[in-house]
Amino acid sequence: MQEELERQTVAIVFNASKMTAQTLSNAMRRAMDIGIRELSKHKDDFKKQQPSGKMSLKELVGKGGTVDMDEIAEDGIKTFQKTASKYGVDYAVHKEPQQNNEYKYYVFFQAKDTRVIHAAFDEYIAKMEKRRESAKEKLDKKKEIVNKKKEKTRNVEKNRHKEIGR
Repeated sequence: MQEELERQTVAIVFNASKMTAQTLSNAMRRAMDIGIRELSKHKDDFKKQQPSGKMSLKELVGKGGTVDMDEIAEDGIKTFQKTASKYGVDYAVHKEPQQNNEYKYYVFFQAKDTRVIHAAFDEYIAKMEKRRESAKEKLDKKKEIVNKKKEKTRNVEKNRHKEIGR
């Protein structure tokens, strides 16, 4: 597809009794004007399309329909964005300052169907729980390693005390 676009050529057909650089220049200018006019028509169509995915809160409310809100953790924003874009959910993330330079994050979302929103949130929650479980497992493993090292040092100290006591 990309090669086809790169290799496209423009054919300009015009009648002239005498071919000069001036007539060729005029013909090319007219063709460019026509092309620019056609392009501007398509740009207007493109601008009329509704935004989707991540957008500002103002744009989201301006689209119409019901907008739902939920609080979200800061470390889960990227995960939510990936999940929402996968399911085609329109959303806006709002950051609200709290005490001690901390922030609360709210996500406002909207979709054509509530089932889509539920599916997106179910997947997001599953990903976050999986992430938390893996973090807990890592912490437990590190605790076990520390406990084993403590036991080894205790055993070594006991052996030293026994040797000194002899």
